[in-house]
Amino acid sequence: MRSQKFFVRSPDFRGLQPKGPKIPRVKNARVKSSSPTASEGRVRPPKKAKTNGSDHRLGVPSEAAVAKPFHWQFSNSKDCPITEDPDSVAHLVGHFKLVGCPLPSLRNMIEHEAYVKMAVAHAKAVEANNEFAATLEKRLQDVPRSYELYEIKKVVRELKLGQNMAQDRERANAPQLVAAEKLGNQVASLEARLRVVSNERKSALEKVSFLEAKVESSANKFSDDLRRATYDPKKTMADSCLDVLVSLNEKWEKKKVATDCEARLREVVANIDLWKEVMNNNLLASDELLRLRAK
Repeated sequence: MRSQKFFVRSPDFRGLQPKGPKIPRVKNARVKSSSPTASEGRVRPPKKAKTNGSDHRLGVPSEAAVAKPFHWQFSNSKDCPITEDPDSVAHLVGHFKLVGCPLPSLRNMIEHEAYVKMAVAHAKAVEANNEFAATLEKRLQDVPRSYELYEIKKVVRELKLGQNMAQDRERANAPQLVAAEKLGNQVASLEARLRVVSNERKSALEKVSFLEAKVESSANKFSDDLRRATYDPKKTMADSCLDVLVSLNEKWEKKKVATDCEARLREVVANIDLWKEVMNNNLLASDELLRLRAK
């Protein structure tokens, strides 16, 4: 099921109709889908407009009847756009008529096929007319309004005023611009001189680096020569020192053995004296224990 809405305007009878086919404009015509069981469109008839005594004539609508908007609901159960269903189009177009215009039902119409053909062509003409009107309205929306034009002119005047002021400032600043150009020339000359000095400095740094590398190479060579020249004397001195140390170590070991013997001898003599005192009852074991604990 597809649901579509058509919006058209109410017909206007106050002016003369142009030559050619009449294309009424209806306001608030809404088309929507209904249940699948519906086979034809159902139309809710519009409310009748009230008229006064002077305008209560057949086929002559009053101003109140024309100006008052109206609408109806149209339901279609077919799964296609209404414009592709000729019977639905004819049924819908049949309601776009003047007040009081007698029109038989679509089923009972003798000229059924001709009316359907006319209704389809009429619907296509209405569709083309609406598309053309929508295009014009869209273009009119893009056209600036009077107040927008006024704002644009105001902005243009302000921009022109700003441009004139800028030109005045530029003329007033002309001497300063000349002085600035002179300073720019001086700066360019100084920059050229700076580049020359920078190149000279770079060359000097390269020479210094070369001399440093040469000095380092000479120092390494001198160090290698000195190492080779002093290797044999250092080795001889180291061997002599090692012999002296070995001799001193042997003497110290001998002296250490003698010192250990003397210490053990003194210890043995002290123990003998201690036993003598114990044997002579001059020293008690408890007193000796207290003396040792005190140490």
